[in-house]
Amino acid sequence: MSSTDPLAPGTVGRWVAGHPLVLVYANVPALIMPTLHPKIAHVLKEKDRAINGSEELVDLQASARRLFSTYEMLMGIVFAGPESDDVAHGLYELHRPIAGTMPDGAPYHAWNKDVWNWTWGSILKGGIDIADEFGLLRSDDEREDAYRGMVEIGRRYGVRSLPETYAEFVAYWQPIVDETLEVGPEVQFIVDHALHLAKPRGWTLVPDALWTVLSLPLARSIRVGVLAGVPDKFHADMGLRITAFDRLERRAHGAFWRAVPRAVSGQFAPTYFAVRRRFGNPGWRTVYSRETLAEQRADADEARLSGCPMHRADETTERETSHAHA
Repeated sequence: MSSTDPLAPGTVGRWVAGHPLVLVYANVPALIMPTLHPKIAHVLKEKDRAINGSEELVDLQASARRLFSTYEMLMGIVFAGPESDDVAHGLYELHRPIAGTMPDGAPYHAWNKDVWNWTWGSILKGGIDIADEFGLLRSDDEREDAYRGMVEIGRRYGVRSLPETYAEFVAYWQPIVDETLEVGPEVQFIVDHALHLAKPRGWTLVPDALWTVLSLPLARSIRVGVLAGVPDKFHADMGLRITAFDRLERRAHGAFWRAVPRAVSGQFAPTYFAVRRRFGNPGWRTVYSRETLAEQRADADEARLSGCPMHRADETTERETSHAHA
């Protein structure tokens, strides 16, 4: 890798991407932040089987599977070794069939540049906000390096139009937060399922009160991430009110992670993906593999071309990405 690669070994970008905060704290905000945009909420209501009620998240395993899949298909772009290009290709291609019509009759496609940029931009902002809230970024330069690393992850799967600097990104991001985002039923669905964890499969006889106690550490950690990674203005509408205990809890989590040496915390993702590649059967090898997605491509293209003429403005991005990950 080039020394200018913001995800090269030893960079702040790679350290943040490899940190446990991405999975433990930023994963749920990564689902919430894009869904705050009414256009994306509408798409999820149409396309996401859990959100539209056609598939029930009946147990903890079902919910966890979604979260881990999201994590693997994003951070695998960095840490899946020789399979990283396959992960990026899978993440890009799995959005190919996501096309339809907005309530006002306008067509949409997941690759539309504005939606594509906002989706990744809102996710990366949540992660950087959590790192900031925990005091993990020691200077403005480190924040800039973290931002460049997160932008590079998006670039590798086709998000190529985010601002160059973090200050420029905030200037792009803040007006959307102020003027466009809102908490709808789709966001509330994510929050409720994340903070009120379903019992594991086979635990139906365990009393609800006992399960609440047993799941409390995980639920509280998720809450810390949501409160740190989603702007304050949306907390009340999500049914969340920051208490003195929340503030104390956030400081405690931050103090813990600041005490962990960077050389240790940054090895979380590399170790996780090494284990998954050796012993697991991750999504980029199965439902999101090149072969599986290629089989589905003709039908997906037909839906995209017939339902969403706006895709033509983004054909250059598609060709560049397809070439980059061929």
